[in-house]
Amino acid sequence: MRKVLEPFLHFFTPRHTNNHKARALHFSSLTTYIAVLLVLQIVFSGVAKFRPQILGYASNITVSDLLTDTNKDRAAAGVAPLTLNSELSQAATDKAHDMFTHQYWAHTSPQGRDPWSFIIAAGYHYLFAGENLARDFGDSAGVVSAWMNSPSHRENLLNDKYKDVGFAVVNGTLNGEETTLVVQEFGALPSGAPTVAAPSTPVPAALPVAQTPAPGPEVLPAQTIQPKFDLMTVTKTISMALIIMLVGILVVDSFLVSRRRIVRLSGHNLAHLFLLLAVLVAINVISRGVVL
Repeated sequence: MRKVLEPFLHFFTPRHTNNHKARALHFSSLTTYIAVLLVLQIVFSGVAKFRPQILGYASNITVSDLLTDTNKDRAAAGVAPLTLNSELSQAATDKAHDMFTHQYWAHTSPQGRDPWSFIIAAGYHYLFAGENLARDFGDSAGVVSAWMNSPSHRENLLNDKYKDVGFAVVNGTLNGEETTLVVQEFGALPSGAPTVAAPSTPVPAALPVAQTPAPGPEVLPAQTIQPKFDLMTVTKTISMALIIMLVGILVVDSFLVSRRRIVRLSGHNLAHLFLLLAVLVAINVISRGVVL
């Protein structure tokens, strides 16, 4: 039985056969881990490219969840809930498709088309209007939370002048990267005749729409397949599993070295442990999404 366990003990615990330092913590082993992660990343990228139905960019964002989370935050702030509006949702969808078609990430397109033209083109003649954008998020809660954590987007989301809202959640390829674009269009209709007033802040450099530009062609996004596994989630899980394994080995190594009173000239386990814990926390808390 001991012969069977010997390779395991040699790799995970300090022994005379590994110079009293777990083989898993040797420099050559750490180099191997990095090489394996790089190879896996190349393999995963290849699978995502040729088998997108298995592994690729995936998100779990829905309009119903976005509306619910938005109205929860408005209720918490004492603001009336927004009503989902089909015209604003159409404007949001057209805006998302336009960003994919012309490959830009901005409130105003390279052709100079601002958000208000999409709203007017969809038939919504607003009194007040605003727009929030998000990309690269994995779930609805993350999107709304990021908007709430940004002062300008929070101002839009909690603006009591808005009565209606529209959403679009569209997958596609933007500047060579697969992503999910989320567009949130706010609006309020005038009580009298349909007139167009200046849109509400905080979208920068926004001007009232004097004329209604013709909407651009509706183009389906390049990637509409929902893969079984999310590439970023798989990569993150493997990285975290490796770091957790190394942290565990360091803890065991430190305990055994102290208990056996082994004197080593190398290996500052405490410093390595704090470093790995910091990396683990960073991997776990860093959000992949951005808002605009």
